[in-house]
Amino acid sequence: MIPQETVQQILQAADVVDVVGDFVSLKKRGSNMIACCPFHNEKTPSFSVSPTKGIYKCFGCGKGGDSVRFIMDLEGLSYPEALKWLAKKYGIEIQEKEYTDEELLAQNERESLFIVTDFAQKYYADQLRTEEGQSIGQSYFKERGFNQSTIEKFGLGYSRDGWDAFTKHAIKSGFKLEILEKAGLSIIKEGKDPIDRFRGRVIFPINNVAGKPIAFGARILKKDTKAPKYLNSPETEIYHKSRIVYGIYTAKNGIRTEDNCYLVEGYTDVVSLNQAGIENVVASSGTSLTKEQIQLIRRFSTNITILYDGDAAGINASLRGTDLILEEGMNVRVVVFPDGEDPDSYVQKVGSDGFVNYIKENQKDFIRFKTEVSLQKVGNDPVARAGLISDLVETITKIPDAIKRAVFYKEVAHLLEIDESVLITEGNKLSRKRVKENTPKPYDRNLLEGIVPPPDDLFVDGGPVEEVDVNPSGSLKEELFVKDLVCYGHEIIDKDPETNEEIRLADYLLNEIGETNFSDSLLNEIVVSYRASYDNGNYPETTFFTRHENQKIQDKVVNWLSPRYELSENWSKFEIHIPSYTSKLDDLSYKNILRIKKDRFQENYNSLSQELDTLENEEEINDLLQKMMKVKKVIQRLSDQLGAVI
Repeated sequence: MIPQETVQQILQAADVVDVVGDFVSLKKRGSNMIACCPFHNEKTPSFSVSPTKGIYKCFGCGKGGDSVRFIMDLEGLSYPEALKWLAKKYGIEIQEKEYTDEELLAQNERESLFIVTDFAQKYYADQLRTEEGQSIGQSYFKERGFNQSTIEKFGLGYSRDGWDAFTKHAIKSGFKLEILEKAGLSIIKEGKDPIDRFRGRVIFPINNVAGKPIAFGARILKKDTKAPKYLNSPETEIYHKSRIVYGIYTAKNGIRTEDNCYLVEGYTDVVSLNQAGIENVVASSGTSLTKEQIQLIRRFSTNITILYDGDAAGINASLRGTDLILEEGMNVRVVVFPDGEDPDSYVQKVGSDGFVNYIKENQKDFIRFKTEVSLQKVGNDPVARAGLISDLVETITKIPDAIKRAVFYKEVAHLLEIDESVLITEGNKLSRKRVKENTPKPYDRNLLEGIVPPPDDLFVDGGPVEEVDVNPSGSLKEELFVKDLVCYGHEIIDKDPETNEEIRLADYLLNEIGETNFSDSLLNEIVVSYRASYDNGNYPETTFFTRHENQKIQDKVVNWLSPRYELSENWSKFEIHIPSYTSKLDDLSYKNILRIKKDRFQENYNSLSQELDTLENEEEINDLLQKMMKVKKVIQRLSDQLGAVI
């Protein structure tokens, strides 16, 4: 259990722009920051971060919250684990304790996988300091030119050449064999003792964007024709190889700074370039690049430079999957190193300055590169040349930006010595065919049955109330009441003429509303929570609710604080002054209270009317009619104050 004072210290330190900025590239727009959402795929930014309110909100997928919620949602962590992540980032000490068997069992599977993978990374790193680790593991890393600082930066390690050294150590430390198998660290076969997956190999930890180890790549050092050279962790609950690239944690800041990502093939390429001071580099780890990996890179830059070894077979294989990068709207450049060289060997040969200069002098846009490579391959064969033209046109049509497509049509037409209009015509055919294939069939009208259109009362005081669950019970007015209380309860609306004491909106709202009995239980819970703090002499800040342990309350308040549209500041330049909501707060809240009261009296009147139908005694009927007349007068008076007609 994390002490409450430590929790508050973490929450105070966790700046939402700083935290979110570790995972996406934020750009300033007005008083907020925007980016493409990390929770769903989009090309136009709909993800907004408010530094003043300490919250984020995506208007595309609806995700929103504070810094802790962001880490929870993005990394799949529990609330305590997210707090620990933030504590580590800001250097806040939390009193940790050893995990007992009971505590490990109490953790859910995902949290347990993070714990055991972190434990394994530390174990493998420690093994480098053993006699066997020094003579084998350290020797290999030194042979590759890695210094001690680089080894520690990437958490490199060594797994002993024994059948079950790690497995035995992990079980002795309190981990269950079941979780070791699920993490891909131990292999269990029926009728045999469990064994270590990575025995006798040097270890390259694979970290997620937050820097937590989630899997391992391991290279064998001894000659064994039956064993693969590289062995990776299997897919687990926390590791999906199609969604992560090696080195993203160490590369993300460099990618943002340079506004470019270098994509290489192997672990050692990433490590070696980092040691040379080139940090904006990640590796696909020998797998074909996936859509999810590209989207991960695009969080930090829309520019990517692919660094190919001087291997023709590898280049041709990679070309087939690179269209995906163009489909995601990224700018792709390509660099090929001299024969026999790869990024690792070349940077060690020419140094960081020479390496960067080589890239600048030899990089080509992907379309030109693909055209030139393919022309060398097809030669003068007319059939193969026709197939090449179709292939290049298909690649160009996958570029979302129309201007870029036009530029590439012109460039390819020049390189192929063909009329540009032929390429455009063929491209239009492919585009129409793709649209036709992806157009959904007409909806079955039966699917629309039961969908109720929104009521006419969708606007209050001339402006829409956003993010409200509309229903016919009058909850729109109730939600506006609670929104005013939470967002503006601390605002001063008047002063007592006798005592000169400030009167805040919360004083008025809580005294006027009387008993809180809203139709929405969540709104009731928010008001009860606010009132409890109010009764202790406090006016709760909105952060009390945006950090609330109840996620539904947090989501609701974040929605209130995150209007999709904001008034431009340019109106004042034209001497058009639009009053703010807070400047009319007392009047707007007063009218909304009247509406709620009117609804309540109307409900009372309807209830009395129903009761009237059940009575037979004349005296009881007269008494009830008297009550109904009084209620009707109140409704009329409230309507007069609102300027409404009944």
